[in-house]
Order: sequence, then C-alpha cells, then structure tokens
Amino acid sequence: MNPRIRRTLLAASAAVVAVSVAGPAASATGTGELRYTENEAATAAGHNDSTGSAQRLQAFGTGWGQKKAATVNGTLSPAPVALPEAAEDNGSIPLASATGIGTNGRAAITTTGQLGDGPHGGLGDRTGDFDFFKVTGTAGRTLTATTDGSSAGTNTVVGVYSAAGQLLASDDDGGFGLQGKVTYKLPSSGDYYVVVAGKSAIADFPADPNNSGSGPGDPDTGAYQVLIAVAPVDKDFYGVHLAKGDVFGGSLATSGSRLTVRTPNGATAISSDVSTADRRPAASPLPTGLVDVSYVAPQSGWYTIAVTDGFGPYELQLGVSRPGTELNGQQTIFLDFDGGQIDTAPLGGAGVGELSGLSAYLGNWGLTAADESAVISKVVATVNENVKTDPQHKGSNPNTTVKLRNSRDDADTFGSAGVSRVVVGGQFDQSGLGQIGSAQSIDPGNFAREETALVQLDLVSLPEGAFSFNQYLTERSNRVAFVGQALGNLVSREIGHLAGANDTDGENAVVDLMDADGNFAALYGVGADGIGGTRDDKDVDFGKDAFSPATGLTGTQDSLNLVAWGLTKPC
Repeated sequence: MNPRIRRTLLAASAAVVAVSVAGPAASATGTGELRYTENEAATAAGHNDSTGSAQRLQAFGTGWGQKKAATVNGTLSPAPVALPEAAEDNGSIPLASATGIGTNGRAAITTTGQLGDGPHGGLGDRTGDFDFFKVTGTAGRTLTATTDGSSAGTNTVVGVYSAAGQLLASDDDGGFGLQGKVTYKLPSSGDYYVVVAGKSAIADFPADPNNSGSGPGDPDTGAYQVLIAVAPVDKDFYGVHLAKGDVFGGSLATSGSRLTVRTPNGATAISSDVSTADRRPAASPLPTGLVDVSYVAPQSGWYTIAVTDGFGPYELQLGVSRPGTELNGQQTIFLDFDGGQIDTAPLGGAGVGELSGLSAYLGNWGLTAADESAVISKVVATVNENVKTDPQHKGSNPNTTVKLRNSRDDADTFGSAGVSRVVVGGQFDQSGLGQIGSAQSIDPGNFAREETALVQLDLVSLPEGAFSFNQYLTERSNRVAFVGQALGNLVSREIGHLAGANDTDGENAVVDLMDADGNFAALYGVGADGIGGTRDDKDVDFGKDAFSPATGLTGTQDSLNLVAWGLTKPC
C-alpha cells in the first residue's frame, strides 16, 4: 500500500476568497464547469447540516444536459485567525500563551510552534518542552485542538486541561499520520488550556501542569502547526444525483477538514481526511487535493457529500464520470508467470530488473516442474471466478467483462491498448519492492487500463511463517490446488487495486480479497482444519468490509461493486 502524502496546512483563511451567499444556485464557466455557492451565510449554521437539508446540485451529474465538473464555495464557520509563534516559556498553565478565543470575539486560531526549544528543551534542562494555550469557552460549545497538517516528522500529542489542572481529554494519533486531534464538549463556561507536546516513551504530559519543568524528559521534538477553536460544529451537506455505476469524487485544497459520502439511505459509504493523490493514476478524471474522496455508485439515487471538521472558507471540487472501460474499451489482464526483464519503477521499485518466474519457486512448496501447468490452471480459474464470474452474478453490474490471458497459453500483448498485467514471480532483492503485492495505482473506475501489478513469491514460499503457503501445507494437502488458489487470491487482490479498491481491515471477522496484512490463512482460503488444500477450504471473494485503518479512510468498501464497474462492458 502506498503511504499517505503529507498535508501542509491546517486551514486556509486569507488565501481563499470569502463566500457570497447571494447569486444564482449554479453558473457555468467557459470550460463547462459549474460553480455553486453555499446556501448558508458564513456566520450561520444549520441550513445544510444534514442529509435531509442538503443543498442539491441539480445540474451536476452524468445525465442528459448535466455537467461532470463543479466547484462549490462555502464556509465552515468561523474562519481561524493566524497568530505569530508564541514566546517561551509557555510550558505550564500559569505561563500559557493567550489566544484571544472567547475574550475578544475570536472563535478559532492557527499558529506554529517548536517543540524542544525554551528552558526545558534540548538546550535547557531537557525535562521536555510543552506549549500551553489559554482559551475561554461557553458551556455546550465544542473545543477542537489539532496538529493535523504538521510536519510528518514531528510526533505530536494534544491535551485539554481545566483551570484546576485536571487533564480532561487527550489524543496521540487521531489526526493525520503522527498528529493529534482532540474534540471536547465544554461542560461549563470558563477558562481551559490546550497543550501541545512531543510523544514520549515515558509520559506525554508534565507531572504538574502548573510547573513547566516537571516533564519526564525524552519527548519527540520539531516544528508543528496547531488549530484551536471553541465554536459550534458546522457541517455542510451537498446532494448529488448519481446513476448506477457513476464514478464520483470530491476534493478540498485545504487540509484539516473531512469529506464524507453518504448513500441515499443516509449510511456512511466512505469518509476521508487524507489525500489519495499518490495512489491515483494521471488518467483519472476525479479531483485530488489535500483531502479527497471517491466512490462508485451501486445504485441510482441522491447521494450526499459532506464537508466537516474544518474552519473557515473552502472550495470543494467535484467530478463524476462513467467507468473507464465503459468509455474507452474492454480491459485485458495478462497474467505473466515467466518473469524476465520487468520494469518495477511504476510500482515504486528499483527499475528494470530480472525477475525469476513461477517455476523457480515450485520446489519450495514440494512441487515439481511437472506441476507448473496445473498450478497455472488453478490460478487462472480462481482469478476468473473472482474478477469476472462473481461480479457478473453477485455484483451490481451484470455487464462486467474482462479478457484474461496468460503467458502459458497466449502471446504477451502487454504494451497494447487496454492491456494491464500481473506478474507472478520475483523477490524483494530483484524488484526493490518490500511487499508481496504491489499495484501501479488504486484507480476507482479503472481509467488507466495499461498498468502493472506484481505478486512476489519469496515470502509466500519460505519454509514457515504466517505469510508462507508452507505454514498450511501437510501430507494431507492437495498442494497444487492450494498453491493455485492462494496465488489466485493474491493476483485478484492486485487486480482489485487496479479497479479502484483500497485495502480492507484484515483483522476483523469479515474476510475479503482486499484484506490487508493480518489473517493470511483466511485470505488464502484455509478452512477450519487449519490445513490448506483440503475439502473445507473456503472460497474467498470480493465483498463488503471496513477500510483498513492504514488507508486513512473510514466507512464500508463494496469491493465487489468497484471491481464490477471497473471492469464493465464497453458501450
């Protein structure tokens, strides 16, 4: 899985033009893009704060006369005020830096800081540097404090103290990457104190919040950005009508916010506060930004996209398209078992290298060269069921169709239009890639139809270990059947990425072909007896499962729907 890219700033204030609530519901630019203005005053909240009150964008969609791109200008009140970096020593409640929140009309601020400076940092007594900020709040308001958007190298934690020095709330990694994000509903009016600290192996906060020299030492240090707000939580919902199979996406240019797509019945389909720009191919028409989200509609209806968790003005970019294969032609997947000269650079690897083929690993599973053809046949049959038969009969699109070709039976046509390949072979020191499976992109709608994926065989052919097929092979095993099935599932998983599916949670009770690291026995199809290649082996399919926490996404992914529409029949 590719890492999430680092976001650079919490929320834009001066950089985005202020929103006007007057004017038409939608207007078209010279490029055919729609422009909408939020139907809610910048100083108000509550007009479009739910699925039922969502502002409908009637002219946006793939239907006749509709436009496939739109920009929405809105505001999540209030806009934060940018403050200069606070002076040291502000490492305790009595020394806390003033924010002006609640005392001079301010509701939110952003500022920067440095952990590790001051009298208790690296050049001082080294007990640990803490930065405290004073806010005044009203009972019932929500206090938000987040370092989301800080440098990826600084592992920050945030906390909220009462005026009496009681720690009321804290968070380590609730924000992006290593950043903290805490929300706390104020039980009473008065003064509260937000602290930003570096993650420590000993303790994150001082022993005495009234004494800046009472830290345990050894905290993480570095630059940070923090947003602090005491305000009602604003949410902006927009309604979009999607046809069955529409590939939909939205993005924000500013971080510190969240985008959530909800289904016609109000259920959360997918929610994101991260960027997927490093996962998407250039051919995708969907917008990407510092926060973005994508979704493929399994049924026609009114969906909503919500902008939440941020402050100040925003510009929401929306895009929608029919699937890539439906527009551009049929997809062929070439399964390459021969290895040879393969360029792994598109996968993040070392470049062109010589990868060993499937035959080099058969002996590690107790198989011989005479078994290779039977293993390939089982792999092909497993992949055919997973990416063609199941989506046709179980998915939302009976017109799913893909041509499967393989190096045993067919000429290698990779490089031709509409041909992607999955290489089955190679090992880490040959490819420069440190994982079993790699895919060139995660492409909702499958708009890039000439890509590469790789399933490496060194870990899965070790004598033992949770990754290895040998962990589940005994004298009772049908080795050909199990190796072919397990390889077929791994190949199908990489095809799932190319069709737009992210990793799902490999540690919960749901077994899905997109499951990330976790329960390998289940992913390989091992049955209740714990032995692969016996009668109780399981048929593992694309289905519905929670996103893997490592993706930064929440909600439930319908992997079968993504594959069904990503490999749809051309018009």
